[in-house]
Amino acid sequence: MRRILIVDDEPMIRKGLIQLVKEYDSAIEAFSANNGLDAIQAMRQFSPDIVLTDIRMPRMDGLELARTIHETKTNLSVVIISGYDDFNYAKQCISYGVKEYLLKPVTDLELYPVLDRLFSAQKQVSVSLSLYEEWLKETEEAVWMLDDDRLKELLEHWAATYAGTGVQVNQLQQIVADGLSILRKRLQTRGFTVTLDDKAVSDLTALEAARYFQHAIREFADQIVRYRGGNQRKLFDEAVHLIDMHLKEEISLEFVAEKIGLSPTYFSYYFKKIAKESFVQYRMRKRIELAKKMLEMPQYKVVDVGQEVGFSNYTYFHKVFKRITGYSPSEYRAAMGVK
Repeated sequence: MRRILIVDDEPMIRKGLIQLVKEYDSAIEAFSANNGLDAIQAMRQFSPDIVLTDIRMPRMDGLELARTIHETKTNLSVVIISGYDDFNYAKQCISYGVKEYLLKPVTDLELYPVLDRLFSAQKQVSVSLSLYEEWLKETEEAVWMLDDDRLKELLEHWAATYAGTGVQVNQLQQIVADGLSILRKRLQTRGFTVTLDDKAVSDLTALEAARYFQHAIREFADQIVRYRGGNQRKLFDEAVHLIDMHLKEEISLEFVAEKIGLSPTYFSYYFKKIAKESFVQYRMRKRIELAKKMLEMPQYKVVDVGQEVGFSNYTYFHKVFKRITGYSPSEYRAAMGVK
């Protein structure tokens, strides 16, 4: 339902504007406030799409109200209605993001075209469910891996995409409620239950809902840190242990990622970030390190070492070993004084 808030300290003007709005569209929910402070309270309760406000009012005037709304960075349209034909007011209104400036007395001829333009411009942004699903998946992994840098990037992307201009308040509230519910359930499937001071998201303004969402996700990560005793490398260490245990086998990145509960794409990214080398580079380096130790023991034949550390082809083992160490396997053994 579309909602309009009318703010004016003169009761007759408020009543007249409500009547005009109802004649424009009887389905619109119109409510009123007699000053800026009362308007802010009403906005918290009703989440209007458009605010029609006078400039000169006690307690908080229309300009201050417009500035306050502008700072919330919501898709809320403000129309100034004033009896003062003062260009300075108009300039200030523009700086506060005011959409229109009308002079009293306002008639349907002036108001209705303005409402047409504003409601047309406020068509809800189409939120791609597939893209949001992908964002939630990446966020879940960043939270679980305690990747602060990646989590910061994801939250900034969320704010720009889902909490930016064009997203209605009720739409944002639904995005927040659904997102938190999904993230909590997914973390629970990993064996971790997060606790959260639940709020009725439907009672929050767009700015409050956006802040609550980001705070809640960071709280999820903080609880995981406390659960792990501050050890942010736990999953990475588990991955390395798994690779080392199966060093002689042809295990894949996908296999390791599945074992620790991450997508292959994210695991590859995070592994390289922590290890400073890729999964393949790490495994190859560890195989060569093991080969060097075996070559230093005379009971192992040179031709058998490669196969023992996971190379099925001796020629390939010879090539990789020389590229990494600067020696062939035989040259390395000789340099170590092993016969």
